[in-house]
Amino acid sequence: MNGSINSLRILILEDQFFQRMVAEQVVSGLGVKKLRSAQRSEQALQLLNEDEAVDVVICDLNMPGMDGIQFIRHLAAQAPAPALIVQSAMDTALIRTVEDMAKAHGLQVLGYINKPMTRSRLRELLELYSTRTNASTPVAHYGLSFEKQELEQAINNDQFILYYQPKVTLESGSLVSVEALARWNHPKFGPVSPVQFIPIMESCGLICAMTMKMIDLALMQARCWTSQGKKISVGINLSPMVLDNTDLPDLLMEKTRALNLLPQQLILEITESSLIQNTALALETLARFKLLGFPLSIDDFGTGYSSMQQLNRIPFSELKIDRSFVSNASGDKTLTAIVEANISLAHKLNMKTVAEGVETIEDWQLLHALNCDVAQGYFIAKPMPAEELNKWEQTWRARQPILPSKPKI
Repeated sequence: MNGSINSLRILILEDQFFQRMVAEQVVSGLGVKKLRSAQRSEQALQLLNEDEAVDVVICDLNMPGMDGIQFIRHLAAQAPAPALIVQSAMDTALIRTVEDMAKAHGLQVLGYINKPMTRSRLRELLELYSTRTNASTPVAHYGLSFEKQELEQAINNDQFILYYQPKVTLESGSLVSVEALARWNHPKFGPVSPVQFIPIMESCGLICAMTMKMIDLALMQARCWTSQGKKISVGINLSPMVLDNTDLPDLLMEKTRALNLLPQQLILEITESSLIQNTALALETLARFKLLGFPLSIDDFGTGYSSMQQLNRIPFSELKIDRSFVSNASGDKTLTAIVEANISLAHKLNMKTVAEGVETIEDWQLLHALNCDVAQGYFIAKPMPAEELNKWEQTWRARQPILPSKPKI
């Protein structure tokens, strides 16, 4: 990993001489060769426009002239835009707002660092950058627009595949399930992010065909693992567009029976922020899924507009806590309270909890202390082809964290 950090191009924006000097020494101490610094936002923007591309910008917030919050808006206009690390001694609530703002602008936000900067925290964030930008990660090709015919051909020509991200129990670290994530191996652009094609498929009527294709792949893989003696359930994301099809529960039951699988081996993940359009038909479909034994998971919980209403009227068996709450919760009392409340609510409703976006040992330890059931994230594993799962599991068993006794939170 150090080799990856060595090659990064980093820009530090800090108006205070001492803090800038400390930051430069810490960054240089990690072996970074290409390092620039600026004491004003205007100077930093000039460097970004004149110099070669920058991978990561470390940005202070409270500065004279154009402050760091204003600078971030201009940073997002860069092409390509660097990743962002916020360095500030300001209140964590303000920092969290700034991070959300930066993400809304489309920036990759690695996290924040308190002043003075420490080498361990910086290394942790830079390693996140290296992990997130590896070759297997799909990228968003901004400005591209795919036509319906091209997407139809991609479905028919099996250009869409599934990667699987492991989900493990926090109590023992055991692998219990995976989330199946669509990847488009585009013949020209390589791996394309789902955000580039799923909305188009939903708008042009292809999402049902795409969903069935992905379900077939997931079930075939589940059958393969079952034949190997592995008890691994597979989570598949369902667009709310497909819930209008009230024949879908019977169709999935036929598919699972044909492969000698149990309905419990296919977890149906419903994104809460986009639920529900045709309420009557969708509720019929969801109720019959539950009746037939398919587990229902409410994904991205807390990011939509009617969380409690959905929990009240839909028989979910699993609640997935969104990564925006989990990431950095170990250093943020507000986020910790939100995660703890979600876990408590789910358990009182007899639902299992899955934390998304677990990226550090601190995240893992906090979730363990809060009695979360299952964890998913880059600390455990990135999404991977099915054939890599055995090797990952062996490595994970060797390195999974030693769990401390649960402290009082």
